[in-house]
Amino acid sequence: MQIADRLGRSPATVKAYFYDPTGEKARAVKARYQGVCRGCGAYTQPRNGKGDAYAYCKACHPGAIERRWTRDGVLDAMREWRARYGRLPSSYDWSRTHALRRGGEALERLSDRDWPSASVVTNVFGTWAKARAAADHGASAREPAEVCGRCDAAGT
Repeated sequence: MQIADRLGRSPATVKAYFYDPTGEKARAVKARYQGVCRGCGAYTQPRNGKGDAYAYCKACHPGAIERRWTRDGVLDAMREWRARYGRLPSSYDWSRTHALRRGGEALERLSDRDWPSASVVTNVFGTWAKARAAADHGASAREPAEVCGRCDAAGT
């Protein structure tokens, strides 16, 4: 009781500190509640106690939502945006909130087609800069190189 008063903690908390000073016992108990996904082998979330964990992880469970936007799908959408509007999209271009605030042309462009949201691009690529670089790289690899006035068609 005196230790609890000095630390400003409840007596039950201090008792728990003495019983399990490193927290190892508590971690062992929590580990017994986890399960293993039947689909991919990842750990699943515990539910109502030992032996009652989910059989599938959130990504594998039957009825899970299939990913709609793949890396290639996002890149294709970015390239289509460039073909329509002359530049790659920014995160503001694909943000419904920003389009609603700006209204007019921005809202019209966003409503034109089913574009991936700004957060989808970030989830797939990590950053918008990486996504834009990948879209630029793929476009330059697909499009024929421009020949400068000093070079011949072979580029020499």
